[in-house]
Amino acid sequence: MIGARRARRRGQRGSSVLYVIVLSPVLLLGVALATEAGALQMQKQRLQSAVDVSAVVAAASAARAGGSARIDVARAEGVSREVLASNLAPLAGVLSGTEPLAVARDADVAVITEVPAPDPFVSGAVVTRPTLELRVRIPVRTGLFAAAGLPPVVTLTLVASAGLREAAST
Repeated sequence: MIGARRARRRGQRGSSVLYVIVLSPVLLLGVALATEAGALQMQKQRLQSAVDVSAVVAAASAARAGGSARIDVARAEGVSREVLASNLAPLAGVLSGTEPLAVARDADVAVITEVPAPDPFVSGAVVTRPTLELRVRIPVRTGLFAAAGLPPVVTLTLVASAGLREAAST
């Protein structure tokens, strides 16, 4: 009985080394993909911040002074594209096959002056004050995802809005 156990153990020697050799590349690929997913999420947050700031700056610069909140539509569209292009310029290395100016040119800009109105970019939502909204489609390289058989480029659709409030009377 004891001899049979020893013989069985001898036949299994080295099997743990085999498991390590076989599973190590899979484990390393999993860690690399998790790291790449985190980096992609961070890039998305940076791009979202650039789009958000563009909407706020454009709405503020296109706001008309006066008792009620109003937006100069032509100025809002021009400033939003200009500011978006300048905000995306430092992130140009993330973009895939396009330039910040092209992304800004192709962005959807909606200026809502008559409220309440349906939100043009969020289905079912209602805009209750004059608002400038941006919807931007940005192609982003995914790096290691291509090695795992996933698409090498992902298009992120980011939406930002900036609403105007009426000035409080004193």
